[in-house]
Amino acid sequence: MESITKFFDSVFAEFAKADFALLFLIDVCAFAFIFIVALFSCAFSPKVRSVKKRAFLYLVDLFTAITLTVFLCKYTLAQAVAAAAIFRCVGIVCYGVLLAFKPKERFIPEAEGVGLKTIASRPPIPEVQAPVSAVQSGVRLDHATSIADKLLLKNLGRGDRQELEKIKTALTVLKVKGTLTAQEGENLNETFNTLLKLMAKYDL
Repeated sequence: MESITKFFDSVFAEFAKADFALLFLIDVCAFAFIFIVALFSCAFSPKVRSVKKRAFLYLVDLFTAITLTVFLCKYTLAQAVAAAAIFRCVGIVCYGVLLAFKPKERFIPEAEGVGLKTIASRPPIPEVQAPVSAVQSGVRLDHATSIADKLLLKNLGRGDRQELEKIKTALTVLKVKGTLTAQEGENLNETFNTLLKLMAKYDL
């Protein structure tokens, strides 16, 4: 412990021999130089502007400690602490100036933004399918009905007969309606597929 105390005493003794004005001038000029470089870098370099400025705050703490040491070479502890506090306040102000430089955000024109929002929120337009004409649907329904009648004459299983009776009822309703919608036309196609399977099953 005594050796450490002697080391710091020797360091302060060397500082005391140096010219206080020169040391203080070097301290202030070095900090001012770093601040000016950081200021111009933030002003003209987007990359530097986007970097966090926390490192500069650490430099403020470092130079505050240096200022305290320089003033201790000539003044009392209270005076040195006061000078270091003033220096730190100035450093914090400089830090705030650097924080004012924020990364520039990409500007999207209002009209463009509204247009994109409108397109994004617009619901999809459903495909409009043309209804099946009465003549076309009538021919197909007659054909499906005749197949169903022929199948009903066969010795069908109970489940197949019930399914065929449902198909026959649905075909009768569609024939009364006449013109079919696109969805009803698709249902009719599925009915034909069912009838074809039954025809293959019962050798019709």
